[in-house]
Amino acid sequence: MSSDEKVEQALAALKGEDPEVARAALRAALTDHPERMDLVHALAVTELRLGDPHAALDQARKGKAMAEQRDDEASAMLMPQFLLVQAAACEDLPDPVGAEASFLEILRHEPTNPRAQQGLGHLYMAWGRSDDGLAALDQHEADATDEPDVLDATAAFREAARQIIADDIHPKMLLEAHRGAYVEFFDHHATQMAEKGWIAEAARMMRTEEGDVVNSIPEGARPYAAVRVDLVDPSNGQGGQVGDRPMVVALAGYEALAQAPVLVSWPTREHPFGLWISSQVPWDQLSVQIAFEPSVKDPIAVVDPVIGDWYTAGFDGAFGSQERGRFHYISDPQSLGPHAVQYDVDAGRAQLDAITDLLRRLLVLHDRAPISAVLLGRGYLPT
Repeated sequence: MSSDEKVEQALAALKGEDPEVARAALRAALTDHPERMDLVHALAVTELRLGDPHAALDQARKGKAMAEQRDDEASAMLMPQFLLVQAAACEDLPDPVGAEASFLEILRHEPTNPRAQQGLGHLYMAWGRSDDGLAALDQHEADATDEPDVLDATAAFREAARQIIADDIHPKMLLEAHRGAYVEFFDHHATQMAEKGWIAEAARMMRTEEGDVVNSIPEGARPYAAVRVDLVDPSNGQGGQVGDRPMVVALAGYEALAQAPVLVSWPTREHPFGLWISSQVPWDQLSVQIAFEPSVKDPIAVVDPVIGDWYTAGFDGAFGSQERGRFHYISDPQSLGPHAVQYDVDAGRAQLDAITDLLRRLLVLHDRAPISAVLLGRGYLPT
């Protein structure tokens, strides 16, 4: 296949529905045409689609460096596109500081770039920087360089965000709304499948060499990370999942906040550390982010026993009953820089007092390992 044919194949693959095919074709084309910035950009976007922000960031930086070395119209057009991919990759990593820098670099050269204005506004709202976020979204509306439908949707989001902050609602309401909607959804499907003999919230089990039946822990996972299956057919062990994606809901009157996260601060008098709840806090993929003061040198080692005990309690039914309301899954801890850590938990049908118990445990931990901030839900820990 000639070099030109590889390029044609790559461009055709981009229009298809299989990003794996597109990635392979783009890589092949770039081996013969490494100078093609459009192909580098296409590969960066494709890596994002495939969920590999590290690879996307590498390609975006490569393309940005190429554009900086050239002084032509093509470079000027592609530079903001590389920076937008760079910002998106940083958001996925997560690196809000890097994303902010990318958006701001675009706006220094193109002050009315709508994607950068909107992206920066959403980033700030998800980072607990509401004043900055609203200012960026206000500018997006004032310049009005975006498509009308995008302007309308962003305006609705901005006003809902402004309203929820002005109304000073207790963020516990966000947790109640997400848990309530998910449990109602789960109950509906569990009741339907129970008529067919399926069992809800069954633990994955295994038999040891000694013949004992114990919880099955995924290979490489934490020793407390037992797993429950949403639904299982006991006749053949077939499992089923309730819902194919985390459930995000919005409070009545603030429906537009289902578009993107907005952080709502918990009253400071209730905890000695900052506590935020996201407007997107799906109960079946509950993100728990904890930042410690710089004096805490190994946050995972410090917090993991606490989270492990909390998860075990929830898995065993401390926040539910013998029949229902148990935790289903917990991820491995993910480091968020030198002083912060994140866990993702499928809280199943556990009661909301699971959060009360978690905060109580963190309050005890705070006395010996000072915590600076806690975030429940999607977004970035305020700094």
